[in-house]
Amino acid sequence: MSASPRYNPAAQADVCLLLEGTYPYVRGGVSTWVKQLIEGMPELTFSIIFLGTREQEYEEPAYELPDNLVHIEMCFLLARTEETENSDSLAARIRNKVRNSADLAKRRIKKAQFARNSDLHTQLSENQNHLPANVAEGFAELLAGEDAITEDELHYSQASWETIREKYAQAPGDLDFNHYFWSVRGMHTPLFTLGEAARLAPPARLYHSVSTGYAGFLGAMLHSSKGVPYIITEHGIYTKERELDLAQVEWIPEELDPFKVGLNEEMGYLRSVWIQFFKSLGSMAYSAASEIYTLYDGNRRRQIVDGCPPEKLTIIPNGVNIEAFKKVRRADDAPVPPVLGLIGRVVPIKDIKTFIRAMGVIKETIPDVEGWLIGPQDEDEDYFEECKLLVESLDLTDTVKFLGFQKPAEMFPQLGLNVLTSVSEGQPLTTLEGYAAGIPALTTDVGSCSELIYGVSEEDRALGASGEIVSISNPTQFAEAALQLLTDRNKWCAARDAAIKRVEAFYSDKDMIDRYRSIYVRHTGQQRDAADTSVRKAS
Repeated sequence: MSASPRYNPAAQADVCLLLEGTYPYVRGGVSTWVKQLIEGMPELTFSIIFLGTREQEYEEPAYELPDNLVHIEMCFLLARTEETENSDSLAARIRNKVRNSADLAKRRIKKAQFARNSDLHTQLSENQNHLPANVAEGFAELLAGEDAITEDELHYSQASWETIREKYAQAPGDLDFNHYFWSVRGMHTPLFTLGEAARLAPPARLYHSVSTGYAGFLGAMLHSSKGVPYIITEHGIYTKERELDLAQVEWIPEELDPFKVGLNEEMGYLRSVWIQFFKSLGSMAYSAASEIYTLYDGNRRRQIVDGCPPEKLTIIPNGVNIEAFKKVRRADDAPVPPVLGLIGRVVPIKDIKTFIRAMGVIKETIPDVEGWLIGPQDEDEDYFEECKLLVESLDLTDTVKFLGFQKPAEMFPQLGLNVLTSVSEGQPLTTLEGYAAGIPALTTDVGSCSELIYGVSEEDRALGASGEIVSISNPTQFAEAALQLLTDRNKWCAARDAAIKRVEAFYSDKDMIDRYRSIYVRHTGQQRDAADTSVRKAS
């Protein structure tokens, strides 16, 4: 872990947020949600453990840090992996290992630790959907306890070698061992960073992870090692998103992983091992957390399938600052601009290419239509270049515009439709923000988008449709739905009215923050008022 823009290790925060690739260094819906929580409760203090990939990818915070954020730790999960791939470093560490080899007694102890590791893995595989809490506690002890397995022992010990060979024997017979070996190394190496993070974590009265995955597993270790309450909020389903990522990665060569698994025989063996790894992290997070919060019922159902105990789950939907966006609403009789805005990162999960292709179809009917891509472009530079080339190849350079990050409140008055073409979402804040600004939505049928557009309860559904839903990766269907809304003034106005009524009735940020405030106060016992906040700022 390293120092950061806000570094006060002596400060005990009321709540420590465990964040993977989000606030304050990466913009997005989850980051906005975190910002809402921290700034919405100035009477409480917060710290952050930020999990990222490589240090050089995070220069300056993307957000101004509030006064009640008292400490940030940064952990880089790929730093150790890249160090072991350096041949000089590897040779030096091996020589050092030989010179400083442990005595026989200690070796026997560590052999017992690896045996314990194997036993815990067996329990993980046999009890995925009903995992005992002691499994997460056992792994926490192995990684962060007084006699933890070290990274060197994973890489160089005889016990580790025997464990890997044993697991390889259970794989398809002709699977490339070298690739399997390095996959196991790459899979487990970041866990040692998490073990170090658990040992050095800033003190807090409550740990709160905003996902499962690495952040969730860190939460499980902190709960075990610190004896402090731990809760989870899931926006998207982490394992589902990793499945989508793993289906596209190029570092698992098809020729080295030809063995298919599953009913449709679409997933290679090594990819399935990675997916199982992330599911295991999720299961341990679920078992360790006392309470788990989710955004909508579809998420809740998937979490239960993934092994989350239903009695731990509570739905708290997202909320937006309605008054702030209300100020930018257009007059009721204002013309509808022929502009479709997609507010989001230019990354494959947002399926920007479907949006670009749809714009080509829409242009045939509305020649002056524009499609604005509003969001960061540097997260996947290769994909961004592919999208730009697609725009050029379809002769849409004057139609599709890459605007980079912009403030949504400044964009909404210029949009006719607020759109998403994602292949996976949770409960998109940008859709709700658009509603508050009086802009209907057109989205793919992912996450809670159907609920946001058509309603959840009978009272909600009675408000009417606040836009349209289309299937994923279908540019023609997307274009047809966009044309219906943009060319039918009555339909557009009805969708706008439903959007405003829905967000005002069910998605207020005040309600969301009040619910989390009551959770935090119940776990920390820290109930303060504005006077306490003023005293802290003065000090």
